[in-house]
Amino acid sequence: MGLWKNFLIRLGLAKKKRSILVVGLANGGKTTLVNRMKPTKDREEDVAPTVGFSVERFSLHKCKLTVIDMSGQERYLDLWECYYKECQAVVFVVDATGGDDVLRESEKMLRGMLRRDELARRPLLVFANKSDVPTALGASDIARAVDLMGAAGDGRAWHIGACSALTGVGIDEGFRWLIGKL
Repeated sequence: MGLWKNFLIRLGLAKKKRSILVVGLANGGKTTLVNRMKPTKDREEDVAPTVGFSVERFSLHKCKLTVIDMSGQERYLDLWECYYKECQAVVFVVDATGGDDVLRESEKMLRGMLRRDELARRPLLVFANKSDVPTALGASDIARAVDLMGAAGDGRAWHIGACSALTGVGIDEGFRWLIGKL
């Protein structure tokens, strides 16, 4: 990015453009989370599970975002790697109510994905979604269960936060952190 563009961004006269990849297991709430991030007037009333992937574009916290929402269904997992090079950050959504099987599979997916050279040093935001459900695990419990420190490795900025894609609680805080790292 040129000096002039950087100067305008710092003054708030221009917005930086970034691509974010949103991934996680099926039914974790990825699409609902992406829908919640959009301006109120652009939100869908009913959110259907993503088939393959969907791309949304909107501004958030002085940043023009291209958000690539990837399906977590097993038959679409190979599609994820097609978008690794073009994204500047990764959001990994974990169903905090999913139980041990979901946590084990999430750890496996996260480790495999973060080993990829294309994602080296990309900031990682992990959401422990469905925090509005009384039985949901907290963010620190999810971090331990998926060995987030080990999976993220050295040199990668990462953050985990509890959220509810249905109510919006915790989402803004997470994205403020992420956009600050871009």
